[in-house]
Amino acid sequence: MGIFNMGILGLVIQRTNGIPIISKTWTDKLLSFNQMDSMLIAGFMSAITSFANSFEQNIDFIQLSPKNDPDSNGISAVLNYFSEVMLICFTEPYLFLNKVNMKLRLIYENLIEGKLKNLISGNVFTLTKEDEAFVERILFDIDAKELIESKKDQIISALIEIEKSYEDIRGFSINSFDNSILFTYGIEMQSLTNLLCNMGRGGDVKDWEVQYKPVWIEKNPILVSYTNSAVKIPVSWMLGKKGEPNQGENNLYYGEVPLYYYVITDPDCSIGPIMEKLNSTLHPLLLEH
Repeated sequence: MGIFNMGILGLVIQRTNGIPIISKTWTDKLLSFNQMDSMLIAGFMSAITSFANSFEQNIDFIQLSPKNDPDSNGISAVLNYFSEVMLICFTEPYLFLNKVNMKLRLIYENLIEGKLKNLISGNVFTLTKEDEAFVERILFDIDAKELIESKKDQIISALIEIEKSYEDIRGFSINSFDNSILFTYGIEMQSLTNLLCNMGRGGDVKDWEVQYKPVWIEKNPILVSYTNSAVKIPVSWMLGKKGEPNQGENNLYYGEVPLYYYVITDPDCSIGPIMEKLNSTLHPLLLEH
């Protein structure tokens, strides 16, 4: 059990002419990527973008699968262009990629765009340590993680009590709004990752709504269920503006994003009562922020 930042694997921000701004990886899966030339990346992106444009289409996501391990979960790449800047975020396949794109937009609008506007023609810029910390704050859901950390002992105690009442439970997790795993209890991280990847991409669910799907791992079915907890993290927190009011939809740090609860159970488990108990128990804890 523990608190994690699992899901985001790497980030590249560079000018469309190939000049790098930042290249960061947080996993051994991307070791070879660190050796690639930024001009090669820019050339590749230019080629596939031109290809898509010829069909009047955009390329938003790319799925990468290792040649030597076809059973591996692989890596997803989220692509976004903003004016003269290209952002590529590498993720685990189970993330909600449209929400990863939201994180990229927050980074661009609240950091990169301002630097470009103030940049003297012909000059280049790099990110400071403070800028990099800002980027990681958004990508890794630092404020959601801190909230969970502050309630960790109470959360675990509550989950132990729920587990005692339902023998079919195999594990729990709390995930970010883009489905990054922030906290697990009762299940190994790799096992949970495999289940989420085999579940296929989920999507937005309304407050308290439950989605579920049986997943087969080595011919053994397991039920994976998740719900929108209705616990919200203000976007202003993600941008380091805690305490500042959201001032409307035109504000760059407007809105809130949810946390998701996952429950892993035996396939014939009645998930409704478990989710009801989970929400009624954890909701008051996490709202005390």
